[in-house]
Amino acid sequence: MGRGKVERLFRFIDTSFKPEAYQQIESGKISTLEELNRALAAWLDGYYHVRVHGGTGETPKARLEKSKREPRRIPVIELVDIFLWEEERRVDKTGCVKVAGNLYEVDLALVGKKVTLRFNPFDLSLIQVWHNNSRCDNALPLELNRPRHRRVKPNKTEKKAPVTGGISFFEAAEKKRRQELEKEPLSFATKGGTSRDGAL
Repeated sequence: MGRGKVERLFRFIDTSFKPEAYQQIESGKISTLEELNRALAAWLDGYYHVRVHGGTGETPKARLEKSKREPRRIPVIELVDIFLWEEERRVDKTGCVKVAGNLYEVDLALVGKKVTLRFNPFDLSLIQVWHNNSRCDNALPLELNRPRHRRVKPNKTEKKAPVTGGISFFEAAEKKRRQELEKEPLSFATKGGTSRDGAL
């Protein structure tokens, strides 16, 4: 839905803005990307947004003003919760549950009861515990053998920090630079063989 509207917009840009832009470029009136962007902004604000649309009988600007609604802001915590995974477990007699090979302790009042565990599969250190649609205290990790769920793969762009010894690369480079300076004394002589004050 709406894909045709997007295609129509690009078609209108192709037929209305682009020919004019090419003409301005060829005549030398537009020679930089900044000037082209300014021309596009002028075309949008001075022509496209104020021209009456054939289908709606209104200008895009007027239609937008009429339909303006306050965007609903969702707290980050709520957004994160939407994407949590869920698994059901029965709490054993010791008050523990297992998730992805990890052992967690839950409230002893839940022993023998079925609970819903909600978690981020990329971070198994925090497990939410729900019973009868009520949130209980988070499960406490007792044995955290896996930091992430086995069904998720690590991010390919995630880079491990290089393991370094006691001295950093920059410290080693600085040490090498100092050694080279000690071999060859610093000279302020110019290529012509004279120093800055003109002495030979």
